[in-house]
Amino acid sequence: MSAVVAAAAEALDLTGDVVPDDVAPTDSGVLFLPEPIYHRGPHGQVTSIGAITWAQMRNRTSGSADWWIAGWADRDDPLDPSAARRRSLYAGQPRLAAQLGPYVLTASARLPIGRPVQDHPGPPVVDGDDIEWEPAPDGRFCIDESTVRVNAVAAIAYAFWVIQAQPLATVSAAPLDRAARRRAQRDNVVHDTRVVMLRRRKAITDRDNGEARWHYRVRFFVKGHWRHLVNADGRPYRIWIHRHIKGPDGAPLLLGDAVSILAR
Repeated sequence: MSAVVAAAAEALDLTGDVVPDDVAPTDSGVLFLPEPIYHRGPHGQVTSIGAITWAQMRNRTSGSADWWIAGWADRDDPLDPSAARRRSLYAGQPRLAAQLGPYVLTASARLPIGRPVQDHPGPPVVDGDDIEWEPAPDGRFCIDESTVRVNAVAAIAYAFWVIQAQPLATVSAAPLDRAARRRAQRDNVVHDTRVVMLRRRKAITDRDNGEARWHYRVRFFVKGHWRHLVNADGRPYRIWIHRHIKGPDGAPLLLGDAVSILAR
């Protein structure tokens, strides 16, 4: 389900939107992804994001608040090209390598709270000779920083915040075995950890607006997209509609590539 969050993040555009202070489940937190999401920087290098931290910070002088978001990579991810670069860099510096924790800070971003989000600046002009284009690991989702409208790590965090509050998410307390519970009690560690499982609990259906003016005779895939809505208080919000099949049960399923032709 990491791919669901990644697809929603890649399609996200917050330009001009006002992000509220309650969009996240907590004022500060940590998200561990079951599978890393990769992102490619403006220089073509690929880095994994295996965990995300966020915190709500307020400027004492101006009084403005922001979401500060950081992306972390698994230090020992065998598929992460950036991990391979780090291993090569620290090969001759074992003392420095020993100081690294299991996760390494690789990205950071900021989202304003209560103020319009500015357009994501385009990628810097990079000389073609300086670009080292790295492929992402096979079968893994990779967000290209040069094409998205929101910083990748901020987009992933925002997409997770919204999706975890939708009906396709189930939330439960983190299971603790007896040994872990005893260690926590001995060290006076109090935690409020939740496990968020993304799974659809009911099928997506269209609203019943009366008798349909047409009837589909085939089934087809609808690409995942954000739907903009307004609540009872007039406050705009968005939900993520995951990729799904539309059409009557039992009808033929259209597969293959769609080709658009410009013709008179």
